[in-house]
Amino acid sequence: MTDRHYGVNKYGDGKKYGSSDISQNLGWDVSFDWDGDGAFESQEADRMVGFSIERGRKRLLLPNGQGFEGVSTGKASVLLSNHDGRYDGWNSSSPIYPNMVYGKEVRIRVKDLSSGVLFPIITGRITDIRPSGYVVDPVVQFEISDNLEFFRNVNARVAMQQNIAPDDAIGMVLDAVQWPSRWGRDIASSADVIRYWWSSGNGSAMGELERLANSFLGYFFVSREGQASFVSRTTIGSTVENYAQSDILKDIGNPQPYEIRRDIVRLKVHPRISAATGTIWQLVESKPYIENGSTLILFANYAYNGDDAPAINVVTPVATTDWLVNSQENGAGTNLTGGCVMTFTDFGDTAKISIVNNSGVNGYVTLLKIRGDSIYEPNVTDVTYPSDPPENSRELVLDLFWQQDVNVAVDLSNVLGPFYSSLHPMPNIKIEHRPDIQFTPELFDIVSVDIPKIGLSGYTFRVAGIEHKSLTDNCQSVLTRLYLEPYASADDFWRWDDESVFDTSTIFGW
Repeated sequence: MTDRHYGVNKYGDGKKYGSSDISQNLGWDVSFDWDGDGAFESQEADRMVGFSIERGRKRLLLPNGQGFEGVSTGKASVLLSNHDGRYDGWNSSSPIYPNMVYGKEVRIRVKDLSSGVLFPIITGRITDIRPSGYVVDPVVQFEISDNLEFFRNVNARVAMQQNIAPDDAIGMVLDAVQWPSRWGRDIASSADVIRYWWSSGNGSAMGELERLANSFLGYFFVSREGQASFVSRTTIGSTVENYAQSDILKDIGNPQPYEIRRDIVRLKVHPRISAATGTIWQLVESKPYIENGSTLILFANYAYNGDDAPAINVVTPVATTDWLVNSQENGAGTNLTGGCVMTFTDFGDTAKISIVNNSGVNGYVTLLKIRGDSIYEPNVTDVTYPSDPPENSRELVLDLFWQQDVNVAVDLSNVLGPFYSSLHPMPNIKIEHRPDIQFTPELFDIVSVDIPKIGLSGYTFRVAGIEHKSLTDNCQSVLTRLYLEPYASADDFWRWDDESVFDTSTIFGW
């Protein structure tokens, strides 16, 4: 098949848009798990007549300078021929009936037939099914989202943890939402320590994962193989691909310098400290009634000075000291506490209280309180670079929600301040008919770029966003677009291996 869209329109050969012969150089794997057993048993690639895929992000900073752009849920749109009604949900004769429903898992991979290298593209689940052309050229369009969407639809509750590394906290979030082991994890270790950390469960798990990653300048995403992935700021891997000017199309994007240039970097730090042991929750005014033989269940939200706050060293309520059950609402009757059983579960910032009345008499809870050491935030501390900012400057504000060490924030600002006040290109490049290089990088991998036309020579970037789009109905011509972003690197950190005298593999750095 001949493609006349982009052809050989590249730097290096001097040609305009022209024709090029496209051989069968790509082998596609489009596999579905129709029966939900965790195995991709159904290969549908021979029916694919088109696709488009987007993963990652297209810009580094939010337009208003209030933080980093979030990593979007990976999306794929796959068009399959439906000439025999295989994908018609009403067709009971279809071999996949009645399994063609939302939520089924999909894996897309491509093999470079000239080298035999297999590249994962995206792994996710069906979110929409759109049939069309029932009479002429019937097709069905599958909309697929990667499993970053999973985290956006669940909450994670994790009890208070002390002196925990961000990667361990991320692991606990994955455990809390029961992230399937078959989806996998690729969590890089981090040298940082969070003095106090918990997950209240009041927001999405994705929100918590983003706060953990952003607070320590890392990256959280779901890989093309479907793994929950975290790249720490000290994870500076080898360059996975080198892109020369002759490898890419002439349509190069490179935002103007003001896109990310900021004269001021302001880091918001959240020091948290523990208060002396005191009452962190108390039943006020209300006197719950408990019939004999029944159970009262309450959830208590801890507070400090009227504000929600987690706690450590929480004391299981002691009978008569912290809780009382009486036969009369005013407490003047018989003390029934000894005939009641309490079960107490501490969740870090809340607790579940269960009281069973086995006293033989109906009663009232006349006293109920919880004691512990509140963890509170006395104030938010701003660390600014430079310390004497110029007037009429553009500001970058990073709210590092789980960063509690002001000294660390000062070190970070001394790196990020000069970095963002400098000029940094942020190119996006297009590649076509080069399966040997266009499918290589994963999100946040490091690549080098040499494009003299726009003044780039030997620059390295992280791959922030990836797009693939078929240009022909046999999917042998694919246009890839890579969104590249600069990164601040501190290469002078120390790594102590297991053979050192310290017997540790800890990484020390900013």
